[in-house]
Amino acid sequence: MSKTLEQRPWRIRVMAAATAIALAACAAVATPSASVAQNDAGEVVLDFDDAMRGLNFASATLDGNLDATMAGNGMVDADEMALIGAILADPKLDLRSKGGVDHGAVAAAYAQADASAKADFQKLASRYPTAGKLGAGYAMLGENSLKSCSAMAANFGAPMKGDYSQAVALGRFLAHDGDVDGDSVSNRAEYLAFIGEGRAAFIKAALRPDVQPAPDQQVQTPPVAPGRKVVGVVLYPGYEVLDVFGPVEMWAYVPDFQVVMISQTGGALRSAQGVSTLSDYSFANAPQLDIMMMPGGGGTFTELNNKVFLDFIKKQDQATQLTTSVCTGSALLAKAGLLKGRKATSNKNFCSLAVQQDPSVDWHGKARWVEDGKYITSSGVSAGTAIALGLVARLYGAERAGLLAHSLEYEWNSDPTNDPFAIPYTAPARP
Repeated sequence: MSKTLEQRPWRIRVMAAATAIALAACAAVATPSASVAQNDAGEVVLDFDDAMRGLNFASATLDGNLDATMAGNGMVDADEMALIGAILADPKLDLRSKGGVDHGAVAAAYAQADASAKADFQKLASRYPTAGKLGAGYAMLGENSLKSCSAMAANFGAPMKGDYSQAVALGRFLAHDGDVDGDSVSNRAEYLAFIGEGRAAFIKAALRPDVQPAPDQQVQTPPVAPGRKVVGVVLYPGYEVLDVFGPVEMWAYVPDFQVVMISQTGGALRSAQGVSTLSDYSFANAPQLDIMMMPGGGGTFTELNNKVFLDFIKKQDQATQLTTSVCTGSALLAKAGLLKGRKATSNKNFCSLAVQQDPSVDWHGKARWVEDGKYITSSGVSAGTAIALGLVARLYGAERAGLLAHSLEYEWNSDPTNDPFAIPYTAPARP
């Protein structure tokens, strides 16, 4: 250190949809209108992905329509709506003999929902022209999905008060726990079994009673969305909750980011605070990360002696664009040999732990966070939220980072050298 250091199942239940709308103004993308096409029979077919992009929603990953709390149901919202679109596109579809749904009922329900949503979202239409079509799409996914969308829209003065009765009545077929084709396998179960093969495979299974998951078919890990940066948080037992979810809260609202959780064996891991988080990937099937983040926590001490863990982060680091840490996570980066000769910081209460891992590092005792090349290390616990915004500023500019902080009512210290928790520290002679 320099002369004068600081310390959700993964799906955290936040108002994802509402905040996504609030952030639309700060995203450097154009707002497209919903594309509406017709099939050979003249039936209206909607591109719900395009409608979501019109509100700057992350169509490849957003999952927030379980109920009015806007929690996730385990299915990406756009994938659920794509199933609706497939039904609307096939006027011959009739699964009533199997106990499933038919095209006519879905088309009538959508027409009602579309008209109601356009009226409900009239005041938003000039800024978000695809809002009505997206609202109709959410309504088609059942009563709880309707409540979720209405709760989000109410934050902008546009609750969904129109007539969606036909859509609600079809919830037993179209909701995540419904059964479109009447094969006694829920839409969600077929989604989890087949989405790893792509959206088309899921839709085929959902619409064909003869296509069902095999008894031993394994649930697939989430697909990586093309064109987006994969931001991976590497978890371990005893991680610090705020080290993880402070940054995740910020990064989850960056449309270019796909945030994933990774751990050695996958599954759930208990934090130092006792709550558990579900990993999206294990070390064995994790994708290559564009941005890797290493949290701190009491479990750091164990992982410092875990060769499998250290080898994984070394291998990932070879191809990352940025490698970051919060709190004592920098001690893990140092132990893996990633910070040699570089500037870095760590939790001020455990500065000696960081130094012990690699004395060749220029450890700083006065810094909210430190950047050196592709490596960004922060001081303790809450500093992780500051570093997350610093990373956004580095990639997309300070204005966008500031707008993001403001939308989440967070007072961001944007100066990495402005450290109210600095400690006097005299670094030992570096080798």
